Amino acid sequence: MALQRADGSRATFVAQARLVRVGDQNILFSPSRRAMFALNDSAAEIWRALQEGAAGKTIQRRLMEASVETALDDWERLGLIRPLAPSPPVFSRDYVNQVLAIAGRRIRIVYPAGIAHPTASVFAHLQVPGEAADVLFQAVQHRERIHLFRNGAWVLSCPPAGLATALKGELLADALGRDDYELALHAAALFNGERLMLLCGQPGAGKTTLTLALAHAGFGFASDDVTLLNANGLGVGLPFAAAAKSGAWPLLGEFCPDLDAAPVFRRPDNKRVRYVLPQQFSPSSMSPRAVGWVILLRRDRTSTPRLDPVDPVAALRGLLTGAFAPAQELGSTAFDALAHVIGSAQAYCLTYSSLADGVELIRGACR
Repeated sequence: MALQRADGSRATFVAQARLVRVGDQNILFSPSRRAMFALNDSAAEIWRALQEGAAGKTIQRRLMEASVETALDDWERLGLIRPLAPSPPVFSRDYVNQVLAIAGRRIRIVYPAGIAHPTASVFAHLQVPGEAADVLFQAVQHRERIHLFRNGAWVLSCPPAGLATALKGELLADALGRDDYELALHAAALFNGERLMLLCGQPGAGKTTLTLALAHAGFGFASDDVTLLNANGLGVGLPFAAAAKSGAWPLLGEFCPDLDAAPVFRRPDNKRVRYVLPQQFSPSSMSPRAVGWVILLRRDRTSTPRLDPVDPVAALRGLLTGAFAPAQELGSTAFDALAHVIGSAQAYCLTYSSLADGVELIRGACR
């Protein structure tokens, strides 16, 4: 087949091979030689341009532009280049402003209007009126990525689908960076009346899924991941919307009927999540409460579901796993607060497989 230019004239080349895409590779197949040749993306682009009849200089210009765009995209993704710091935000139709109340602080987030939703909806339950804030986050769209600035300083970049997860991480880091608590526990928190229940477990134990199921069963939702403990042993959850991973979506259908309609976001590891806020959430969820129950989770499909009392030392170990102190080390005040929690709370180990069994056992114990 002779290659033909766009103006209809014949080129000086005759194509004697066919370019195909196999998986993620460009393959050039020569029938006459019965041979295949692997081409990199640049060589494949040259071949396509020749087939289209492009002149040599046109091909060079096209490749140069593509190379520059690819390099800029790669460097921006790797954090090697970024846009300039944004100007102070203005109140106009071009921006969406949110002021959130989190752990006693007010945080303002400014999004370009075109990218605000659905990310802004993930934090809408924490929104409060007013403009004054302690911290300012600004999201800036540049090319195919979103850049996040904190008080004018660049923090990170992410794809648009990752903005909600990135913001949640930064808001959590801001809360943990304060010094008005003694210990941050890697534990979900729910409440029954005036007492708090803490759920602890290794990754994969189903902490978030069980938390949402318990909230659906009538427990108050306080946190699905981090609970702060003050010097008096009172706990307060950081009530971000729970991140339900894709593997849990089928399990949560019964407890979260609107889950399928929730937008899908991406974590930095590219796993998909949907953010879920139990309908029972209210501002009172953020009130400090005494810890009444500590439940260590053990997911096991081969064992009979049961809720067994555990030794206080075992409960202490469970709470200390993944715990974080503002001073980077567990001081005596923090340990005393934690010992007070263990001394006054009922501690159990929940062995379960199905959510229904887990909910029923916990409801029976936490009355």
